[in-house]
Amino acid sequence: MKLMEKVAVIPGGTAGIGLAIAKGYVKEGASVIVAGRNEARAKDAEAQLKELGNKGYSAICDITDEAQVNALMEQVKEKMGRIDIMVNSAGVFPAAPFLKMTSKEWKENMDINLHGPFYCARAVAPMMAEQKWGRIIFITSAQGLRGIPLMSHYTAAKGGIIAFTRCIASELGPYNITVNTIAAGLTLTGPVTGGLHSDEELNFLATLMPNKRLGVAEDYVGYAVLLASDEGSHITANTLAIDGGMTQAQAVTEGLYE
Repeated sequence: MKLMEKVAVIPGGTAGIGLAIAKGYVKEGASVIVAGRNEARAKDAEAQLKELGNKGYSAICDITDEAQVNALMEQVKEKMGRIDIMVNSAGVFPAAPFLKMTSKEWKENMDINLHGPFYCARAVAPMMAEQKWGRIIFITSAQGLRGIPLMSHYTAAKGGIIAFTRCIASELGPYNITVNTIAAGLTLTGPVTGGLHSDEELNFLATLMPNKRLGVAEDYVGYAVLLASDEGSHITANTLAIDGGMTQAQAVTEGLYE
């Protein structure tokens, strides 16, 4: 097992990509604490993790609240003795045209997609620096690398985390802490299948992918395990787009055979 005796905290780990990664970590021997705002969903996630190895726990935390984030990390350290891995998977997936976007929409998006990850990283980094070992991983979006209409606020936040990753990786490297970003492509999780896109739209979007399918949460687990393990010790300040190749290939393939 690649993560034996490691302790991981995953804000946003109660569903979707975060929960899939949490399950992967438990299978690799880690103790995992998933956190979210919805108590029922948190308890359900905890039950799913315990079925895999009795090393899964849940907590309630709103990452837009700095005090709640600090309290969560301190509680985990007090209970588990350390925090080795922090994966921030919490986020929202809003859509709004720029010409009609309100300041409220912009701020709410930034609070959870940019400020929240900052709070989480800042809370765990001193602990990791003290123990001279740590892994910080952000789940962002391939849209932070390319940008599409109706997502200017979302893309700005995700692009900000990608730049933030490069900066703090340089500062934290001497403490044996790696910092990386997984830029997720369009993935069949709640925000996407829960009403943002119709089945017809999803089928069309899949045709834009080189491999002709959309992502699923499990697509991200292997890379997240690698980054959290000793084998990933020489990977830092990196952003990998796990998006079926859409970010790199669409400019070449779109419309080529029309």
